[in-house]
Amino acid sequence: MARLCSVCGHELPSDARAGVEYCSPRCKQKAYRLRKAKGEQPRAKTRAKPSPALDRREFERMMDDGMEDVLRHTRDILRRALDNPDTRASDLPALSRQYIAVCRELESQSGGGLFDDPENETTEVSDVGAEVV
Repeated sequence: MARLCSVCGHELPSDARAGVEYCSPRCKQKAYRLRKAKGEQPRAKTRAKPSPALDRREFERMMDDGMEDVLRHTRDILRRALDNPDTRASDLPALSRQYIAVCRELESQSGGGLFDDPENETTEVSDVGAEVV
């Protein structure tokens, strides 16, 4: 079902974001003037949910930890942000770059590979008599 401009009734572009009510800046301005003429209060701007603030306890915990623990914690926060469906698409590239940078730093701190998974490590198999030609 197509969405319509709340002022003129024209169809909104198919790529219009959720929450967009007007087809053009002209209609948006007209709606503002109509609300102002009626004496209505200005609408509160809606924004994406801010990321949770770092509380005092979590900050102190981070300060007590070693660098490797801080990097792991930061990696986990970034991973949750990347997996969160409420994260804006425009934020994903920057979050991805930060996530990769933290993973690389963690790799250099811990000496492990970026994609190493201790559960999937293979052990060496002793020679069972087969010969490679």
